[in-house]
Amino acid sequence: MIVGENGRMKRRRLWINLALLLAILLVIVAIVGIALRPQEAQAPARTATVSTASVTATVTASGSVESAGDIDLSFTTPGIVTAISVAAGDLVKQGQVLAIINQTTATQQLAAAQSTLSQALSSASTSSASAANAGAQLNLTTQAAAASNESLKAAVLQARSNLAAAESLWADSCVNPDDPTCPNPSAAETIRSAQNGVKSAQLNYDSAVSAAASAATAYDIAVNQAAETLTQTKATGSATCTTYGSSSVNCATATGTTLSAQHAYDLAVNARTQGKQADNQTVEKSAMALSTAQVTLRKAIADQTKLGTDSVRTAKQGLTNALSAQEKGQIANAQSVQNARNALANAQAAVSSLGSGDTANAPTATQAAIDSAKAAVAVAQRALADTTLVAPVAGTIGQLNITVGEISTSGVTSSGSSAAITLIPTGAFTAAADFAETDAAQVTKGDPATVYFPAMSGQSANGVVTSVDPMATTSTSSSLVVFNITVSMTSVPAGVQPGMSASISVTTEELDGVLAIPQSAIATVGDVNTVEVLQPDNTSITTNVTVGLKGDALTEITSGVRVGQVLVIPTGGSGTSQFPTGGVPGGGPMSRPRN
Repeated sequence: MIVGENGRMKRRRLWINLALLLAILLVIVAIVGIALRPQEAQAPARTATVSTASVTATVTASGSVESAGDIDLSFTTPGIVTAISVAAGDLVKQGQVLAIINQTTATQQLAAAQSTLSQALSSASTSSASAANAGAQLNLTTQAAAASNESLKAAVLQARSNLAAAESLWADSCVNPDDPTCPNPSAAETIRSAQNGVKSAQLNYDSAVSAAASAATAYDIAVNQAAETLTQTKATGSATCTTYGSSSVNCATATGTTLSAQHAYDLAVNARTQGKQADNQTVEKSAMALSTAQVTLRKAIADQTKLGTDSVRTAKQGLTNALSAQEKGQIANAQSVQNARNALANAQAAVSSLGSGDTANAPTATQAAIDSAKAAVAVAQRALADTTLVAPVAGTIGQLNITVGEISTSGVTSSGSSAAITLIPTGAFTAAADFAETDAAQVTKGDPATVYFPAMSGQSANGVVTSVDPMATTSTSSSLVVFNITVSMTSVPAGVQPGMSASISVTTEELDGVLAIPQSAIATVGDVNTVEVLQPDNTSITTNVTVGLKGDALTEITSGVRVGQVLVIPTGGSGTSQFPTGGVPGGGPMSRPRN
């Protein structure tokens, strides 16, 4: 028995040892398999090369385009507007004529002043005993007379032009809204609007009459039906109550039915009465509205006819006055020249008879008269120039507050506006936006800026910061503290208008030719900035760097790295702008050296 027990114990230990040995072999095989298994390919590291570049820092905000300042233009003297050569939205050149007031009086005054000068020069010629001076005075008198005649001629031409303009703006077709040949769109539109009012009122009246007639028919049908029902129920009730053997209950029921029919009939009659009364009131109101519209149309026709005929009559009178002034002025000028010729002849005769060549100047009083006449001519020329409104600069007509035929006084039009014409200078646009206080603190006047126009894809304009509001405001949309900044643009793309959306990018600082790397290559802990410099063995070394200007895409490095070094961008870093990125050529996975 003892021998048997020992044998079993030995066999048990043998199996246990074999099991342990097998387990050890399996562990060894697993370790060797893992060690010999090929490693999975790792994604190549992203890199950036240190280079010299320009680092630019900008701040941006969204705002809108504004006009840099409109120019209000008005006549300096009162007068009736005789011609308008522009309309709102028109592009005009510098010096272009925009509008003219009646020039008849100013032209006549200039002609009179020039005639007076001619006479003064002629008088000086007569009063001088010098033949040479008389000859010079004759030349001056001739020139003044010629200038006066030209002014008189110009006045006549202008008067003819005014008449042609007045006649071109009126025709009998203007009182017919259906006639497209009216030369005055404003008058035609006024008549057309009044005519449309009549048509609308007529339609309303016709509709009211038709509706009233239809309703009256319906009311009558309802009353007739109720009457017929009442008649039938009365007959039935009478028969029920008088028939022998009919019960009192049946009679009471028939009587109730008759009363209900009577009530329905009364309601139908009342409804007809009230309905017809209301419909009649509606028809009367529509008729009154139609009558009012017709009166408005007749008044519009009368007003436009009077305005057109008055303008023509005024222009005709102006032409008559100009022709009369020309005739009288030419006679006076011819007489002045003849007087100067006579004076020269007398002086030459005196020189011949006396045998002397006196060249004394004209007397002081005569010279004073000449100077006064010259001053009067200058004033008259200025007054004539003031009858024409011209564009001081190129631009776009913003508002037109005058019409032909109205009286424009100095600084105020008959419409009540303080300016006859508002001019928006070409290219004189600004863009303004509210910048966050942290961004605004970096902006100063004179900083360059670029303005982008979202409504005009790809279009932009260059400019400079011209103002930074000294007082902060609170944004209504975000409750943030903001400062309004204005950028003046040197030129803008065609189509830019005030009120358009604008995205403003202000360059607050820019450095050229400095060492620069992507911001994503820099790791910052506290005040310490580091980069990972790639080594030949595909490992990287952490290197401290000194950071300069932080731009939008790049950051300036003042020390720590040199041109050409390759940096490893940490995992999760952002894009690298213009710098080449990607895995190291020929390299496998990179690891930093262990200490």
